[in-house]
Amino acid sequence: MDKLEEFNKRGYFVKETAPVYYTQDMDKTAKWFEDVLGWYYEIDERNADNKGVYGCVYDLPREIENLHIAPFTGIHMFFGEPKGGVVAFMKVQGVEALHEYVVNKGYKDISEVQKQPWGAKMCSVNTPDGYVLSFFE
Repeated sequence: MDKLEEFNKRGYFVKETAPVYYTQDMDKTAKWFEDVLGWYYEIDERNADNKGVYGCVYDLPREIENLHIAPFTGIHMFFGEPKGGVVAFMKVQGVEALHEYVVNKGYKDISEVQKQPWGAKMCSVNTPDGYVLSFFE
């Protein structure tokens, strides 16, 4: 399945985000975003040991992201010690579809979608680096 087909199949997209994410293994982290959330990635800079030191994970396929027709909806990744906690509070369209997509990928470390007192629906995903990605609609 090509990237655009996978993007269309997901059933959700991020409307706003741009947090910074620190990781000791950028390749592993980027692959997690791809495998669990259906995102795309590019590692732009590597050190002498070939470890990623800067990259991005994108909600949209890179070909669309590069057109700059929408705000940046990715996460900047840097090599460093993960800080943990909530790294992103992302507005999405299709929070139930996101939840279903992640669960269908076999990832269990996601909360149920819950209605919030302020009217939004939310769920959160815990990443292997100890961060929490919170999604709301």
